[in-house]
Amino acid sequence: MKNFIVLTLGTGLGSGIFIDGRLLYGEDGHAGELGHTTVEAMGRQCSCGRLDCLETYVSASGLKRSVFHFLSYSGEDSELRNINYNELTGRKISELALKHDPIALKAFEYTGEIFGKALANVVNIFNPEAIILFGGLVGADELLLEPTRINFEKYLLKIHRGKVRILKSQIKDGNAAVLGAYSFVKDLIGTNILKKVEVNSISV
Repeated sequence: MKNFIVLTLGTGLGSGIFIDGRLLYGEDGHAGELGHTTVEAMGRQCSCGRLDCLETYVSASGLKRSVFHFLSYSGEDSELRNINYNELTGRKISELALKHDPIALKAFEYTGEIFGKALANVVNIFNPEAIILFGGLVGADELLLEPTRINFEKYLLKIHRGKVRILKSQIKDGNAAVLGAYSFVKDLIGTNILKKVEVNSISV
């Protein structure tokens, strides 16, 4: 693929945009800050100082914030009521969602709704072949991906519907940073210098 977008869903939301096989850097190297595009939602404060950045909803920390929002506004029974904020993890929310915990399920549905809308907007601008997802939160699999895809297709322009794939990355967590750094150096310096570099321990 030559035209695709990679999104990393961890504590925050990082992204890289590839156009014609090359990473988009922008004028001064700050292109691809999709995590700091704004969405109309609950007025959440972001670490960047603004309100309602996408990563305050679509990230592990954003998922936790959604859980506590629904706990505050719902009287439904949930095992999540017995876990304090600092002890709660995305993995734990996933485990409880698989057990049909109503608050955990609502949090994932809400996250997927916001994410799907945001990705539809991104497609309207960049027209990628695929969107590739990476990071710890993606380990929730269909708990996140199903509501994301439903809302993604719902909000896409008709000319894009059914064409853009949402995929999980196959790169292992431990290799991603090294591969990214290598690709960055290779892109900036050129392949001649890097012919001497051996990366025997990395499997792509």
